Amino acid sequence: RKKMTSETIYQIILSSLAGEATEEELFCLSKWLEESDANQAEYAKTQRLYQKTSLKTKEQTYDVDKAWQNIQRQTIHKKKNISLWLGYAAMFAIVLSIGIVFFTNKPQTAPISKVNVNDYDQPTLLLENGETIKLNEGSFARQQKHITIKNDAEKKLVYETKNKIAENKIQNNHIIIPKGKTYQLILSDGTHIHLNSESELIYPTLFTGNKREVTLIGEAFFEVAKDKEKPFIVKANEMEINVLGTTFNVCSYAKDKTISTTLIEGSVSVRANQGDTQIIKPSEQFTYNKENDRTNIRTVDTELYTSWIDGKYIFKHATLDEIINKLQLWYDFTVVYQDECLKNNRYSLIAEKDIDLDKLLEVISYTSEVKLERTGTNTINIKKIKEEK
Repeated sequence: RKKMTSETIYQIILSSLAGEATEEELFCLSKWLEESDANQAEYAKTQRLYQKTSLKTKEQTYDVDKAWQNIQRQTIHKKKNISLWLGYAAMFAIVLSIGIVFFTNKPQTAPISKVNVNDYDQPTLLLENGETIKLNEGSFARQQKHITIKNDAEKKLVYETKNKIAENKIQNNHIIIPKGKTYQLILSDGTHIHLNSESELIYPTLFTGNKREVTLIGEAFFEVAKDKEKPFIVKANEMEINVLGTTFNVCSYAKDKTISTTLIEGSVSVRANQGDTQIIKPSEQFTYNKENDRTNIRTVDTELYTSWIDGKYIFKHATLDEIINKLQLWYDFTVVYQDECLKNNRYSLIAEKDIDLDKLLEVISYTSEVKLERTGTNTINIKKIKEEK
């Protein structure tokens, strides 16, 4: 591990902002940030400088000379480490100019079989050989090369390995969780994953090489097994999360305009749409807005974003639109608003997954100025209650 001198930390900060930091460097950076508010302020200042000097045009090229001049001008007053700072900044600018193809090309991901989650009524495992296994039809165990796959019929699929023999060809599995269902998965490295409704995960049966990579569509709660030699990478829509071992939630439904990562414990680095790498701390949430290409980091009550793994949604001052979108993951219904502005009404409530939908609608209607009533089997009309004269 590098000694955290002032020289080293500037190297690591610039490397992380460029997306080139090693896992050891990211770990050191997260520890350094936790030490003081002053360190966090210095990181933010350096990030702003980096953003100013990385001048991208629409053609995705960099003005290296101008970036170099800006760094010189804005750091010349730093008496300590100036030569190392400028030297590294120059090297960084060169890396940007010759490595532009790497930054602009989308990263390679595990192959994803195009499926329609609405075609499935039970959690389903798709094997690479084309075999389909419904996971709620009973327990099973099967040997697949160096891996034993077990399903205990208790909403949990487990991958077990007894040796470290690498496979010549990585076998990818694809698990699909339909509306109204949740499932748990334990990967070969011991990582524990909770999958929410209408979600998919693509992952190797055995992790080989120097990283552990999975692809998520939808929402999942990760408890990543620690392995300093192999970072765990989650690719979710246009967001990439990089960790060594930690606990966090990822929400990346295609229908939502935002995707987010909420950190419970540990430290993760997040990158959205090939932008800057940012590090978040426990109780922080990183959000990427797909419509305006903006990111945001804020402190949140993590229970609001992780309670679904315990079979409930906790809403605090949430909009009716947000509540309905979450409930539609668990219940099969469409909604019709009498007035679009009703979507912005806010409520606080706890929705248990096993509660009857009609009872839940009654609770919301009873405590508000709107009426949620079912018409037909799968349609809910939402209208404003008329005031009595």
